[in-house]
Amino acid sequence: MNHYYRLTVPTTIYDVPAQADIVDAVRMEVKTAFAAAFGGYTETVGNGGYLADSGELIEEIVYAIEASYEEADDQLVWSLAGRIKTALSQEAVIIRKDHEVHFV
Repeated sequence: MNHYYRLTVPTTIYDVPAQADIVDAVRMEVKTAFAAAFGGYTETVGNGGYLADSGELIEEIVYAIEASYEEADDQLVWSLAGRIKTALSQEAVIIRKDHEVHFV
């Protein structure tokens, strides 16, 4: 498999730590969906940051959840990104599809 999707789950709502149970629920939803659709996933903990619309640099711990695929399922992945955005009140959520970057 030469293709992959990667979704990043943040741990803050703007510059305030998100409730751990909400972050964990969203992570579990993404991991379960990736495992069902693509046969598995890899989750990596890292540090991320972005420049908010206000101009403030927001830094946080993030969870990158990646799955390899043979058949794409953009509808599923974009739907999951929308779920992350809503549940964690994000300005945008990053999707990586192979070497392309998309924002929802």
